[in-house]
Amino acid sequence: MITVKSFVGEAGIRTLAPAWRALTARLTLRRHFHHIEWYLALAHTLERHNLGQLQCIAVFSDGGELAAVLPCRAGRTQIGPVEIKEIRLASDHIDASTARDFIIAPNLAVTNFFEGFVRYMAEHDSSWDVIQLPGILEDSLAVTALKHTELSILQTPSNWGRIALVSCGSGIDPFACLSKGFRQNLRTSHHKLDPTKVTFEIARTESGLAKLLPEFLKVESSGWKGTLETSAAKDPVTNTFLLQLIYHFGPTGGCEIRLMRYGDQPIAALFGITTDRIWYIFRIGYDETHHRASPGHLIIENLLRQNVADKLFTTLTPYNAPPWFQAWKPNQTLQIFNVYIFRQSSQGMELAQRILPILQSQRQAG
Repeated sequence: MITVKSFVGEAGIRTLAPAWRALTARLTLRRHFHHIEWYLALAHTLERHNLGQLQCIAVFSDGGELAAVLPCRAGRTQIGPVEIKEIRLASDHIDASTARDFIIAPNLAVTNFFEGFVRYMAEHDSSWDVIQLPGILEDSLAVTALKHTELSILQTPSNWGRIALVSCGSGIDPFACLSKGFRQNLRTSHHKLDPTKVTFEIARTESGLAKLLPEFLKVESSGWKGTLETSAAKDPVTNTFLLQLIYHFGPTGGCEIRLMRYGDQPIAALFGITTDRIWYIFRIGYDETHHRASPGHLIIENLLRQNVADKLFTTLTPYNAPPWFQAWKPNQTLQIFNVYIFRQSSQGMELAQRILPILQSQRQAG
């Protein structure tokens, strides 16, 4: 018999920390969104800006051991003309631009444990019509668990389709597969800058990250992101989230800021989450007055070249597939899916039948 408890807000989620970290340590494929630090940063950000509270639904086994966590946000959503009450798997502060997953013990992901959880929620919680799992990867724990259920679900490809990853582990040369034309472009970019004026700076400690963050914010805001006010410097919510990521990931070396300087001026910057040997490009920016030298590509080149020597990570990804990243010839692509789980009842199935043609129409139009 499982026990289900809800932990709400930063203070509530923090009480789960020891058990959550022990559960995450059992996962064979871990990503940043499996770590409690990501959700502590998110919970703080949401509360700081009055954007509601993050909820983590925790499932405990018969022996009281934490078996699964569903980080989520409850609310109402509109699908066409239909308004539904949802429990939505959480991602980041804008709930859009990153993949996500729930956390479940690996041995339970290949059983009907998740199905039991959904049926329990249907019997004991009347506040939802649908559990929505948007942005789940094809190799995620969520997809694995869903394959071992008999639940009636709706699954659609995500609007942003896939994520691209560059492998750069031991024995892999990430530069070998680059096109001749792109390699020439990199050489040309280097020639447009005086090499005696180019330096790179890296921060991985909490104090170092705090020191470089203002310069990162300045660089990211210098171009179109600043003009559209989507840069972290112009968006208080994003700014808070970055500070919280530094606070939670910085002490363990799980956060990194990189700057490319030309003389004393920073002209490119990366903000990354670096957990489980994955370098996640969370934010990138460059000074557009130097766009002809492609500083955004040059700072990534420096990151990869240093890793050839240091071997600190095995995968580089922005957790989406932007056109600019294709120049780096990603050698792995993961599909992304949106899943809707309705109540396993006649009313739930009726709602699913109403929603399906709307989702199909939206997909075709998008």
